[in-house]
Amino acid sequence: MRSPLLYIRNFIKMSCLKIRFGAGFHAGAIQTFDRLHVEITHGGKISLGSYDQNRGNLYLVCDGGKLDIGDHCFFNTGCSVSALESITIGSGCKFGNNTVLVDHDHNYKSLADDAGMVNEFISSPVCIGNDVWVGANATILRGSSIGNNCVIAAGSVVKGDIPDDSIYINGTIKKIS
Repeated sequence: MRSPLLYIRNFIKMSCLKIRFGAGFHAGAIQTFDRLHVEITHGGKISLGSYDQNRGNLYLVCDGGKLDIGDHCFFNTGCSVSALESITIGSGCKFGNNTVLVDHDHNYKSLADDAGMVNEFISSPVCIGNDVWVGANATILRGSSIGNNCVIAAGSVVKGDIPDDSIYINGTIKKIS
């Protein structure tokens, strides 16, 4: 069991984040985060389930989008989750060191529209089911959907749909029997 002081410190941290971001931040019961960095801009919303935890340096960035994380999720050291549109993570998910989740790409072909505005990003939702294990140094890109009970191998880059009960290894999908 972790130190009771960690739980007290996290309660204070979650309360401060709720005060700072108001309706843009919600956290369920008991969180055990160590070096949590939260950035919410342009009306974004972050919602954390209960009993989530990390080992260190977890970055949650929400720039106008929505980030929903279920209950009992674990993020190892150095994970980054960045949402411009929508990222949904189910309950019971585990993420290895240095995992990156993004729902957007830079629009390197962007041209100014008639009003002179440039759309700098292309985004599409990311959805991760329940009880998913993502290995170290994996990257999950925009438009990806990962089903329930999946394993994403360390170092994999995910772009597309992974069905329930699958193992994904750099482009190869194997059903778990």
